[in-house]
Amino acid sequence: MTLTRTLLSATTLLTFPPLVAEASERRVFVDVGTVSALHDRGEQIGREVLEFGAGVEMDVQEATVYGAFYRLLPFGGEQEAFDDEADYTLGVAWEGRGYSADASVNLLTFPGEDAESSVELAGAVTLDVPLVPTLIGFYDVDIEDRGLELSAGPEWDAGSWSLYAIGRAGFVHPGDGSAHRSYGGVELGATRPVSNFIELGLFARADVADEDAFARRIERGSVISFTTSGIAAGVSFSLTH
Repeated sequence: MTLTRTLLSATTLLTFPPLVAEASERRVFVDVGTVSALHDRGEQIGREVLEFGAGVEMDVQEATVYGAFYRLLPFGGEQEAFDDEADYTLGVAWEGRGYSADASVNLLTFPGEDAESSVELAGAVTLDVPLVPTLIGFYDVDIEDRGLELSAGPEWDAGSWSLYAIGRAGFVHPGDGSAHRSYGGVELGATRPVSNFIELGLFARADVADEDAFARRIERGSVISFTTSGIAAGVSFSLTH
C-alpha cells in the first residue's frame, strides 16, 4: 500500500490491528517506497517521489502511543515542480469492540521551500466489518484546511500474496478561500512477506477530482497545465520489529 503523507503511523496500526493488540514492548517500523506520482486528498503533490517513514510505538495501558517521521523527496527531471516535505507525528491508537481508532498531531514542514510549516490534527476510525471502512479527518490549525475521507475495500489471499482493492471518496475545504475540492479514486495492490520482519508492497491507483488538481504538463520546473484526474503506481518495503 502506498505510504501516507500524514497519518503514516495510523495507517500502519489500523492496517495490522492484531499487532496493536499483541504488542507488549517497543516496536519499530520503517517504510520506504517510490511512486510514479504522489496523490493525496484529491490532488497531485509529486511526480516521481521517494518516500521514507520511520517510527516507534509502545503500549500504555489500553492504548498504543507512537512517534513517527515522514520524508517526501521528489526526484528526476521534474522535481523542482513539487515541494520537499518532512513531517513529525505524535499519536495514540486504541481498539474498542468492533473498531480501532487513531488520533495524532502532525507538524508539517517543507525544507528548502517557501511554504511555512503548520500543525495538523488528524484522526481515523476503522470498523471491524466487511470491507473494513475507514473514516479519516484532518484540520490544519495554522492554514485552516480541513477535510474528510472515507475508504473501504476487500482483501484476499492468493498464495503467499495478500491482494486488496480500496475505493476512496472525500472532500477538502482549503483555508485560503480557494475552491472546495471533492474527489474519489480506486487503488489495487498486493503485499507479501519477504522475511520475518519485511514486507513488499505493490500498487496502482487512479484518482479524479472536481477541480484541476493533477499535473498535465511540466516545463522548466513548473506545472503549466492541470487536469482533473491522474494515475500512479509504486513499490514499497515495510519493516516491523
